[in-house]
Amino acid sequence: MNKLRVSSTLVLVAGLFGCEATPYQKLGATPAGGYSEEAMSQDTFYIKFSANSYTSPKVVCRYLYRRAAEVTLRYGFQFFAVVRGPSPSAERMRLYASEDAYNDMAAPIEVDVPQGNRLQMVIQCFTDMPEQHEIRPINAHEYLEKHVRLELNSGS
Repeated sequence: MNKLRVSSTLVLVAGLFGCEATPYQKLGATPAGGYSEEAMSQDTFYIKFSANSYTSPKVVCRYLYRRAAEVTLRYGFQFFAVVRGPSPSAERMRLYASEDAYNDMAAPIEVDVPQGNRLQMVIQCFTDMPEQHEIRPINAHEYLEKHVRLELNSGS
């Protein structure tokens, strides 16, 4: 009887945890998913975030960009640009809350948020802001500062 009660409790607890959105974590920390990255060269990285179906695509996108900013800083760079981003597009999302959030940016960055909970992108990192680049690079430190504050305020 005790074994049945313990088994039932474990199944109930596992079911409850399975209904939660994937937290921001390294892939493999739990079965729910998480981030991973792979260096393609000294300044180019493949970033991926996988989540369960309870995690909204917008949250997955924010987590993907958060990891890109963290990888940028971890390898000694200041800026990153998305070379090959999440696609196909389902809707647009603003990464920054207001136009005055960053001195060097004229407007918030808008990105494509595809449907689904597995996103990946390739980023190129820069030590200094490049003079010419097809896509305006994102300041990783400023992005993280703003993103983590927004994440704490919104609870996601």
